[in-house]
Amino acid sequence: MNEKYTKTSTSSSFIKIKAPEVQEKVTSKLKKTNSNFDNSTTWNSFLTTISILSVLLCFQIVISLNPHSGESQPPMFGDYEAQRHWMEITLNLPIEQWYVNGTLNDLLYWGLDYPPLTAYHHNLLGLIAYKINKSWVELTDSRGFESVAHKMFMRISAIVPFYIFYLPPLIFFYLNSKKTSPMSYALALLYPALLVIDNGHFQYNSISLGMFLATYVFLTNNFTILGSMFFVAALNYKQMELYHALPIFVFILARSINKAQPLNSVFKIAKIGAVVISTFILIWLPFILTGTAKDVLLRVFPFNRGLYEDKVASFWCAFSFILKRLPFQSVQIYLSTALVLLCSLPSLISLFRQPSERNFRLSLVTTSLSFFLFSFHVHEKTILLATIPSLLLISDYPSSVLWLLNISNISIFSLCVKDNFPLSVFLFIGYFLVSYSTFPSSSPLKRLLQIFSVSTGFLICVLELYGPSNQRFPHIYQLANALESFEKVKKE
Repeated sequence: MNEKYTKTSTSSSFIKIKAPEVQEKVTSKLKKTNSNFDNSTTWNSFLTTISILSVLLCFQIVISLNPHSGESQPPMFGDYEAQRHWMEITLNLPIEQWYVNGTLNDLLYWGLDYPPLTAYHHNLLGLIAYKINKSWVELTDSRGFESVAHKMFMRISAIVPFYIFYLPPLIFFYLNSKKTSPMSYALALLYPALLVIDNGHFQYNSISLGMFLATYVFLTNNFTILGSMFFVAALNYKQMELYHALPIFVFILARSINKAQPLNSVFKIAKIGAVVISTFILIWLPFILTGTAKDVLLRVFPFNRGLYEDKVASFWCAFSFILKRLPFQSVQIYLSTALVLLCSLPSLISLFRQPSERNFRLSLVTTSLSFFLFSFHVHEKTILLATIPSLLLISDYPSSVLWLLNISNISIFSLCVKDNFPLSVFLFIGYFLVSYSTFPSSSPLKRLLQIFSVSTGFLICVLELYGPSNQRFPHIYQLANALESFEKVKKE
């Protein structure tokens, strides 16, 4: 009896002694396995990123080979000429004349109408262009200049900032998201509307949108000061970043308030406010010193230019055939502002009460869509301000977000036709087919309705190209596109 007890006791002691050693070995092996898994995941992410970027660059090059806005269409040409002309003006004239009408700066011919950072950027590009070929930016004599070499320079100047400003924060977000799949990652990076507008039509939207994405990344990782500075920079590159201002302000405010430490909250908010004001002053200082800040503001906020431009999928354009008969021209700005705030308020209240990252993303999309649908002087290109934050929600709401992205592609097709780039429709169709074959909707009926609605949009695109012309209503197909796109975006 005693012997049995002794053996059992010894065995128990042996187990007690060995248990920590076994546990240590198992833990060591698990760590090694996890390390290998992490390395494998990183390597797979690296390969996926390289593959996507290779395809992306190929798309950008192919798109760049197509006509740009206003190509060989005097006297005003298009946005391509506007960007070139701003290089010419900022290079050859003193800073106090950049936004002021004069004999050497006719504001009716693509006068600068974006904030100071756009002007500084074009000044830098003008210096580079002058070093390569001074005829590209000669004052007045270079108007409407077009050549193969110059087109290559301009195209490269639009592609490079895409990889410097836009892609890094987007890639960072996706590689640090737990819900990321390779396909959602690819669909976010290969979103066609931005590629077609920047590399086809010709603009530099990737810069301000990239700084906005960097703002989101910094704010959600508690780098509030850096995030605030980046958003001020984005806002001072393109004033349309105001579309994102309300959710960003509410998010910063909600996360800065600590009821347990009110004094610390006040100090934190004051510090952020001081940084924002200082950044604004630094950017605007040359115009403040030369007394032309007011001239810049008058150019940046053109309240005399109407509610929308071209056939854009906004409320004002979609129902222009009715609204133009109503006598409310004098209250357009106030009505527009009221509608934007009314549609934005619910998401902003929700964000303030619960400033989570998901609520932040949702509020950014909701508010920017409200601005796009109801705000003053909307371009068709400004749909990007709603769709770019929605890229951050693909993993959360794949079906709804991809529907919005596909509708946004269709909504800019009239712009592509105007630029003699109707082949863009094949890029849009390809994106649609890949997105809907990859992310099936949870509801078969919802999936069917979404496919039907997008297909209807593509049918209107085909009619715009090949449908019978109507002398009485020459823009009937463009208006149909705007009306249908507005209706779908509103539902989204």
